[in-house]
Parts: sequence; C-alpha cells; structure tokens
Amino acid sequence: MKFKTLLFLVTLGQFSFSQNTTENDSIKKITKLEEVIVSANKSEQKNLEVPVAVTSISAKSVTNSRLVNVADLSGRVPNYLYQELGVGFQSIQSIRGIQVFSENPAVSTYVDDVNSLDILAGGFMLTDIERIEVLRGPQSTLFGRNAMGGVVNIFTKKPTNKTTGFVELENGNFALQRYTAGFKTPLIKNKLFLGMNGLFQKREGFMRNDITGTTSTDTSLNGKTVGDEENTYGNIFLKWLATDKLSFTANVKTQRDFSNASGFFVSQANENIALETPTVINLTRIGRHERNITNYSFTGKYEGKSFDLTSITAFQQISLSFKDIDFPGYYHSFYDNAIGEKLPPQEVLSQELRINSKNKTSKIQYVAGLFGFKQVGYEPSTNLAFEVGPNTYSIFRNRSNNTGYAAFGEVSYRILEKLKVTGGARYDIEEREATFNGFGDAIFVGGVFTQINPDQTKSAKFNAFSPKASIMYLLNENNNLFLTYTRGFRAGGINAQGGLPAGIRQDFDPEYSNNFELGYKSSFWNNRMNFNLAAFLINWQDLQFFNNVAPFTFVRENVGNAYSKGIEMEANIIPLKGLQLDFAYSINDAEYEDFSLLRFGSAVPIGGNKLANAPKTTMFAAAEYTFKTSENVTFIFRGEFRNIGGYYTDIQNTLYQPTYQTVNTRFGINYENYSLFLWTRNLTNERFLAYGNADTSFGSRSSIAAMPAQIGVTLSARF
Repeated sequence: MKFKTLLFLVTLGQFSFSQNTTENDSIKKITKLEEVIVSANKSEQKNLEVPVAVTSISAKSVTNSRLVNVADLSGRVPNYLYQELGVGFQSIQSIRGIQVFSENPAVSTYVDDVNSLDILAGGFMLTDIERIEVLRGPQSTLFGRNAMGGVVNIFTKKPTNKTTGFVELENGNFALQRYTAGFKTPLIKNKLFLGMNGLFQKREGFMRNDITGTTSTDTSLNGKTVGDEENTYGNIFLKWLATDKLSFTANVKTQRDFSNASGFFVSQANENIALETPTVINLTRIGRHERNITNYSFTGKYEGKSFDLTSITAFQQISLSFKDIDFPGYYHSFYDNAIGEKLPPQEVLSQELRINSKNKTSKIQYVAGLFGFKQVGYEPSTNLAFEVGPNTYSIFRNRSNNTGYAAFGEVSYRILEKLKVTGGARYDIEEREATFNGFGDAIFVGGVFTQINPDQTKSAKFNAFSPKASIMYLLNENNNLFLTYTRGFRAGGINAQGGLPAGIRQDFDPEYSNNFELGYKSSFWNNRMNFNLAAFLINWQDLQFFNNVAPFTFVRENVGNAYSKGIEMEANIIPLKGLQLDFAYSINDAEYEDFSLLRFGSAVPIGGNKLANAPKTTMFAAAEYTFKTSENVTFIFRGEFRNIGGYYTDIQNTLYQPTYQTVNTRFGINYENYSLFLWTRNLTNERFLAYGNADTSFGSRSSIAAMPAQIGVTLSARF
C-alpha cells in the first residue's frame, strides 16, 4: 500500500491497540492529575514549591506521547527548540533563545545525574524513562557550566522489590525497526536489586542521493538513501541497601551509533532547495560514521535524621570516527595513523559531593556541595583530514585538557508562614589547555604522515560567580507567586587553530546570562487542573560566536550582548473522567544588541537582528481520552498539535524558517498486559527545517529538511 493511502486511512479512522507501564494504574487516576515532583533544587520537591519555571513530563506522558528523543520536546516545552545536524550528537538545544555557538552546549543535559559536558555526548536513546524535567532559564548556581539557557534532566526507571519486565516491538515507514526490552528484580529482597534494559533501532534515511550537479560520475550513487543509522543501547543498574540509611547504586549506560550512509554534517545548498525537494540530496560521496559512548556512575547516599549526604562519581568515554563526509569538500576523522580512523576517546571524570536538608516542614531548607571534573577531549571539527587532492590531505589536530572545580550552596528560609526567601551562589574555576596545529602544519600524503611545523600548546584559566535569589509568596497550599533571579555561564576556552591573524585572540572569555523571572503556579479543582505562568527577561553578555576571520580560519570570539524576554504558560486539565487536555504557549522577543562581526577587515552589523533559533511563539495542545469497555480492555486515543512560530537560523537574519505546524497521533487498545498501538508523526507531512546555517555572511545557506510524515505500529508485552 502506498504511503499516502496509509495516511489517508489513518486520518479517516485511526484505531489500534496499545499499552504502557502506567496505563492500568492511570485508569484508577483518570479523575485527578498526577502530582508533579521535580528535582530542580537537587532534591525532590513538588513543582508548586519550586520558584523556577519547570516543565515535568511523567513516565505515563513519555509513553503516551511516544517521546523517544529530546527532539520531541520542541514546542511541547514552552520556548524550547531543537535542531540537528544530521545526527543526535551534533544538535542544538535552545531555551528562551539561548543556544550553542560552540561544542560546549548552552543547555545542560543530565541523564541520571551525569552531565553531558560536550555536544558529542548528546543523542542518548530514550527508553524506560521515569520522567523528564526541563528547567527553563539559567541554572548555573546548582548545575554549573553550560546551564546558560536551562537544564534538561532525564531520569530512567530504577529497580525495586517488585519483579517487572517488558518487551516492545516497533515497525514503521523508512524501514524503522525499534526493539526494546527490560527487566528489574530484587536479587535479595530489601537488600540487592538489579535492573537492565536495552534497545536496538535501525532506520533508513528519508533522503535519496542524486549526483546531478556534482563532480561524480558514479551513477551507482543515484537513489541511495542518506541518513541511515543503526543504534544499540544498553543500561544496567545494581542497587545495594547496605543499611536502612546507606545505599549504593552502580550504573552503566552504553550506546553505539553507526551508519554507512551518514547524514553527519551533510546538507542541501540552501533552505529553498531543502524545503522544495526535502527528500533529494546531491552528494559526490556517501560517508559513514560511528560514535560510541559509555557512562559509568557510582552513587552513594546516606540518609540521616535531618540531612542526606550524596556522592556521585561518573566517568564518560566517547569515541568517534567518520569518513567521506561531503560538507562540501571531503572530511575524514584522523589523528596520526589512517584516514577515517577512530579518534582517541574523549574522557570525562567527575565527582560531586552534596548535602541536603531533609525536614521539608522546617523553616530552613538547604543544599550545598562540591564539584570537580577532568576532561580530555578530541573535538571532531579540529581532528580531521581535509582532502586537497588524490591521496593528499591537510591534517588538523587538537587535544584538550580541561579541569574544573566548584563550590555551591543554596538556602531557603520561611520568614512568615506564607513567605519564603531563597539565596544561593556558586563559584567555578576552570583551567583549560589545548595542543593543536594550523592549516598546512601537517599533511598525510601517500599513507605517510608528515609534521611540517610543531604543534602548539596554549593554556588559560577562567572563573565564574553564579548567584541566585528568589522570593515566594504562598497564596494558599495550591497557589503561589515567585520572583527569581538566576545566572548562567558557559566556560571560556582556547581557539585550537594556529596562524591566527594579528589582533585575534588565541583564547575567549566565558559568557553569562542573567535571568529575571516572575511566576505563578497553581492547582485547582481538587487537583483536576494545573496552571503555571512565567514572565522573564534574560540579558546575555559576552556571547561566544564561531567567527570566520580569515580563509580556513574560524575562531570563537566574544562578539557582544543580546536580550530575550517573553511569557510562558502551561495548563493541564481533566474536564471529564478519562479525558485529559494539555496546553503550553510562549511568546518570545529576543534581539542582538549593538555590535558587528569583524570579517576580513570589514564589519558586518548585527545589532537589532533577532536572536537566531528563537521562535516568536511556540504552542502545544494535546487531548487524550482513556476508557474501559471491560475489566481487561482499555482504549486510549491521543492527538497532539504543535505550532512553532517563525524564526531565523542565522545571526545575519537572512535564513528564515516560517511558522509551521505538526500533528502527532497515537491510538490503541490494551488487553491485560498486551498492547498494540498505531502512531503517526507529522501526520500532515509539513515541510520545515531540521537545521539552517548559523552564519550566512559569505553566502553559505546550507540547510536540511526535517523528516517527512511517519507512521508505525508498536506491540508490547509487560509483566
């Protein structure tokens, strides 16, 4: 059956069968909303009690929305936008217009308390999720570097005394195969617990190659898919309750992403071509990539009478290889031995020690801690071979050694029964060192590596102070007002490229975001309705930009300031038994302030331009209806609508993504512990950009379209 016919049938009468871990329980609770618990202050609290704008997505919502990667947060979270350069480990997350211009993210992502310090650590598969929290606005006081725009906090499910398991099989168009399974059990009741889950996913790209207009004469490349990827993921927990007060948890997560028809860094020539012919790409070569990432963590927790002590030790290792990436020009990973070789592993060792107050009814609540990390990095855009001729390559190399230390603390004091004030601060010190070369300093010809000029080593040291202050007034136990100031920072660094023009700094300074926020949180109608509102103003200072200052020479510079201001609203309501409505809306006004980019001795004015990747509005609306026809049979119907307002992807404001809408659906039936779902993504086949170039001043408008309409079926069994 042709795909359009499938979509037509789905539109007329989508009807299928499904289930998730919480559906049986949710039937009992369909007259009330779930209580929202968040960890925005490094300890679990009701969302109503936290003076920060937080979107929390429960396990039930993750499953019923088929939320399988962070890209699905676009629009669902007010003022959140996700863009991707062909793979999950080269993505841009933007919250309130604050986004990345370098390999260090502007939005911190934590997975089970392990921070992804580098953009290369992104793209973890989402499976067996307990909840996802998105803290909107700067959060560096407690979460440190890179929390400029906010924090995405992901928690997976942990083992308990109950033995449970699941198997889920999913197939869809674009040859999608997604298979997941998990098992949790007590090895020794009340003492030792084991949990594990895994995923295998394989999918073809939606683009087909056409060598027309390229230099290739290899017609066998015509019609080949581009953007294929195979993902393998595993997650294992071992938890030991040593005493009634002391526990230890060991966790290992590992993922392999592989493609021999890579979408890594490939794009179409401009946004018009990308939107007019989204399924066609013109490549001379079709490349490959492989990324391997493993997170090891060990958590110890002591629960005292009035406080908790927590220690989190984490080690992350990432390796990457790529070959024949047509950017244009041909790029391959290289360090010292072979074209397309696996780069030396990037390694991050981190340690956090934390103490939290425990008595939630006390007038004083506190959290304080120490944090440190050591990172050895091999950034892919500066560890490569650029092909300049047959079997001839110019070699770029860069090895970074970064170390950071921090002390942080936050105290809340209830001055009056209804009035609470909070103050906090963090002080970070970072030492960075880079060993690198410049264009022409090393070559690889005929299989022989030649060092023409020696590598350079530069170092720099930075520090940052991140204060926080808030005041919250409790109108009653279900309504509050708050006024909060928070600060975010992104670390400075070293431009790992030699031969810089005179006057161009080898290093660059940290950047900062100062957030002023007025909010209201509430629960009404016997917990059948939640309503949250926030108004904010962010001043972004010394923003970092990857600037083209000379031929083949790109450096990060602190180019100027910007601001972002807006309003955000979220609401959830159960108007009828079994029916839940969700709504989120945001308005954002964000601009660069008066500065110019200096290029080749000339100035490109930027002041007054709109902030890149900052939609004017975002809107999300969802309706979910659940009903039982018998004791063992439950039907679930869900539809979602997203509207992303227009925005520019580039700092020059010439590459524009118009407003677009997407529709997702999921319909099904649950019979006892078995289920079958029919789902669609982008049902109306809306065309929009997944990525647009951030810098178009030299005519480069490279863009890539987002995935067309998807349809699939999910079968699951649970015990």
